[in-house]
Amino acid sequence: MDSINAPQQKMPSQRRTSFSPMKAIRSLSISSQISHLSIGSDSDLSAAGTPRRTLRKSAPPGTHKDNLIRKDSKSSTDGSTSRGSTSTGPTTPSILSRSTSVHGDVSHIIKSGALQPEPSVLKPKREYLVLTPSTLFRFKSRTAAEQSFPAISTPDQNGLRALSPIKSHTSLKGPLISAETSVPLEKVVSVFKDEGTRPSFGLEIWWKSSTFVHSFDSMQLDFHLPDERDDWLKQIRQAVKARVKAVGEEMAPSEIAMDFALILEAKRKHDIDMDMGTEIYPVVPRKPYTRLAGELKKNWRESSSFYLAFTKNSLLLAQFSRSSNGQKVNPSLVQFGLVTLSRVRVSVNDERFDLLFRLPLDRPQKLELSSRFYRTIISRLFKADSYLKPAWPLWTRREVFYMYDEAQQMPLPNGEDYGGFKTTLDAFIEGYHCAPVQWTVKWKDVRYAPQFCLLKPANRPQYTAHQLLAVFRALRFNEFFKGLSFHDIDFSSLSHKYDNDHRLESVVWLSRTGKRSLTRSEVDVVEPSSVLFQEIVAMLLGSESIRYIDLTNVLRNVPTIAPVQLEDTPSSTSAGVCEIMPPLILLWKSLQTRCNSVTLSGNAIGEVDAVELARLAQHRPNFLRTFEISRCNIDDASFVYIWEALHEQRSSLEELDTSYNPGRVEAWRIASTLNDTSRLRRLNLAYTIRGDLQQPLFRPWSSSDSSQAWRLEELDLSGWKLNFDTLCGIMKWLELDESRELRRLSLNNCGINGELATGILCRIGGGRNTHLSLNGNPLEHGSTDWIDLIHGNEAPAKLNLDMIQLQHESNFNRLLTALSHNKTIEFLSMAGTGPPGRITPETSDVISNFFRTNSTLKYLDLSGYSGKLEDGQLGWGLSGALCGLKDNTALRQLRLRNHDIGSARDLTELCRILAANKGLVMFDIRNNNFDHHQFGEIVQALSHNDQLISFPLSEADREFAINKERRVFVQGHKRPLLKAQEKLVKKSGESRLEGLLAWLNAHWDAEVEKVKAVLLRNRSNLLGESFGFEKEYLEAWDDEDLPSWLVPKSTPQQLQGRRRDSDASLLAASLGDISPITLSSALSMADLQAISARRASSQYHDTYVIEEESVSSDYGLNSHPASPYL
Repeated sequence: MDSINAPQQKMPSQRRTSFSPMKAIRSLSISSQISHLSIGSDSDLSAAGTPRRTLRKSAPPGTHKDNLIRKDSKSSTDGSTSRGSTSTGPTTPSILSRSTSVHGDVSHIIKSGALQPEPSVLKPKREYLVLTPSTLFRFKSRTAAEQSFPAISTPDQNGLRALSPIKSHTSLKGPLISAETSVPLEKVVSVFKDEGTRPSFGLEIWWKSSTFVHSFDSMQLDFHLPDERDDWLKQIRQAVKARVKAVGEEMAPSEIAMDFALILEAKRKHDIDMDMGTEIYPVVPRKPYTRLAGELKKNWRESSSFYLAFTKNSLLLAQFSRSSNGQKVNPSLVQFGLVTLSRVRVSVNDERFDLLFRLPLDRPQKLELSSRFYRTIISRLFKADSYLKPAWPLWTRREVFYMYDEAQQMPLPNGEDYGGFKTTLDAFIEGYHCAPVQWTVKWKDVRYAPQFCLLKPANRPQYTAHQLLAVFRALRFNEFFKGLSFHDIDFSSLSHKYDNDHRLESVVWLSRTGKRSLTRSEVDVVEPSSVLFQEIVAMLLGSESIRYIDLTNVLRNVPTIAPVQLEDTPSSTSAGVCEIMPPLILLWKSLQTRCNSVTLSGNAIGEVDAVELARLAQHRPNFLRTFEISRCNIDDASFVYIWEALHEQRSSLEELDTSYNPGRVEAWRIASTLNDTSRLRRLNLAYTIRGDLQQPLFRPWSSSDSSQAWRLEELDLSGWKLNFDTLCGIMKWLELDESRELRRLSLNNCGINGELATGILCRIGGGRNTHLSLNGNPLEHGSTDWIDLIHGNEAPAKLNLDMIQLQHESNFNRLLTALSHNKTIEFLSMAGTGPPGRITPETSDVISNFFRTNSTLKYLDLSGYSGKLEDGQLGWGLSGALCGLKDNTALRQLRLRNHDIGSARDLTELCRILAANKGLVMFDIRNNNFDHHQFGEIVQALSHNDQLISFPLSEADREFAINKERRVFVQGHKRPLLKAQEKLVKKSGESRLEGLLAWLNAHWDAEVEKVKAVLLRNRSNLLGESFGFEKEYLEAWDDEDLPSWLVPKSTPQQLQGRRRDSDASLLAASLGDISPITLSSALSMADLQAISARRASSQYHDTYVIEEESVSSDYGLNSHPASPYL
């Protein structure tokens, strides 16, 4: 006893006056960095926060000598709690103490505290945790812990928990006997945060079993607060590191190493390059990575151990198990090629890490692991990647090995949570007692990815107010999405609704990070506003990641409200306020939102909105990037104010759409704005321009060294008669390389004759993936050389020639002949374009030859125009010409509306095509005046088709059949009758007619159900098949019943046109179905590939890096009188 206490008696007198090598070594230990915590009562333990440190005057050296000398095992603890000694003496056992005891120094308490009790009646007491330099103990209660560590029950002067650094074995009362669980720190495999769903803050601890070599033991600890859990995690990891440094560590037991040697020897017999220099590391899989036989058990990791092994070219993950009687089971093995490693995700403050492997043309497979050797494992992977791919540049490894902190990346938590959105939305949906909503997340073909999209409800016309509020509030403060889309979602259930009388919570006035906020005056405007006003502000202010919002048609059924000051004016309707405009103006004016792109199409915008927008633009120029106000019922007066605002945004605008409004803008006003723009990517001025112009409307080419040519993707000038200078400017720009990004050029009803059309086709050239629309132009006037250009393959991939008034049948036949030989056009629409009179046999033969010869077209619309007379429809001639489609397998979508095909009576060729054609996937023959007999023949033929997934039906055909049957019945009962019989016969005839029409409706309904059954059968058989439809093809096809799995593909131009592509990483990918490989199994590479191919078809999700953008300079705003736009 004296020999043990002798070194301790000298400690107070030394006071670090000279350098001591042993003391220096001990002071470098990790435990010396652990903060001093005292052990108090249970009430103290439940309080949040860390006990405050205090500075005390040290007593004279002599006063401590008696207290430091232990005279008796029971009384020695009374005087061993000097706070001065804990602040000066190191608390970690030295390296020399490793031979003192098997369990090391267990008398020194590093940390102790109570755990959160489990919600069970059988365990009313709170378990207690004690950490020593060698072991982690869990006791059933604090009383049991005090029996083994009496120092726990000794409070200091302030009632705080005292930590005793005294290395006394007599004060220890058998902790290994009374402790419920003891964890030797040198055997710990990993300590990490619990990822379960329990309402507590827990840790998982895994260590190698001392009883069974081939199994790990585990323990879960639950704490009251996250700070308490984090502090325990830090202390345990530091103690483990110090203990391993003192006593050494063993990566894997010798039995495990021998098993791996046998596995590698078996693999070497199958001609797989394996080396004996294998590195083995213990790991803990956090989630299942194999699909075991039958259902996965809840405790699938019990009685097992897991090890990673590196070979020259592969990474092996082995699971060693033991049976219920303790017998060893053959290990199961999963093998991954090191060069297939696609992503490594590691958090610098945690032992958890994820490895994603992916074979070409396959889905990624994910290992979610944890190990205290994670740094060594990642370093080994990096070295292996560099060794196996020495010629690959460094940036390829940076994409794979990306060490990140939580503030730099935003992964998808728990698979599909999207920054917590799904969890929050489910909570609001359940809390508001409303039905779930339909939504999706788009990663491709959007300007700002990822983009949240709210979809239309499935079984009702619109969402309720509570459903919309659930979505809005789930999006508050969400930093995951960059774009929000509410396209065609009806907000009328929230329009003009106020909730300020009973509202207890305050409105959102501060962003999530606190960087953006509203002023007091701006808050005063939001407080009394409508619910919709407040929710828009909350979404766009609370989140600093939102750049774009789509509000198309959200209030199309709600008229604009007239402000109080304009109620008496005669034009109050047009001078009203759109309810979604004031919150946008408020946020733009306050400079407190990053949303500078907005789509407002389909919502009525009043004159007050236009005035406020113009006033804002004068004080804050060049901040808008996307501004779309198509079909907003804007009149001439409002357009003047709006164009004044757009003139101030000319240097920043990238997308502008003012099409299809009743108002018009003078051409000179538009030209003054467009001539100063350079960043436009999409310009739609359809039916917006009026008046003549003596200069080009714009100059998209580069006219000086300081300006650059436009890189337009879409241009629409429909509805304005182009002057020669503007048309020459367009053709000049089409010759430049910058025009290669052009996807759509619409010049409908622009007065373009055949000569000008020839010039446009010459500039575009053949095979360019551009959609050219020349609808309604007199192309037959001037020249028809453009037909020869089509014949010679000088035409773009997509062409619209709707409503072309051809005066000569020979030109129509020439056009069809040219299209028969064309090899560049894949999308063609000629709705309303046809011969000047009734179709002749010669034209019918030309159409049949066109169907038979053309092997390039994928989409064709040859519909007649419903407003034309019968002479404008192909009618019976088209029915006979359909025989040319028998062997056409290239055409996928065909529309033949409004041709009165039913008048041909003989539908043999049409039915033959329906039953035998192997190329068509979508077929539309609505509004062709079929009677119920013809409709039945069509349905019968359709039942033999096994690939049509779209066959739209029209109520117009039903009405025609009913009216035809009514006419036939009435005409058949017209005969002279006596007056006495006339009344009786009329009543009887009406009854018979009602019965006949009722039967006809029932018969038609039965046929419709047969069509639906056929389509459902075909869609089920073709589920998930890739048809390669582009987005434009699906948008042009008018069928709301298209299957949801029919996803459009992205064209190279669309992928190139996305300006803010985020750096995606497949972090949330789920592991596939990988059957366990036993030691006796054949472990050839072919077997491994076959096993990998049988993985589960779970969808993976991406992780996006949230990139910061530069915000335009702040501009001072003048104060204005109180209004909805303040």
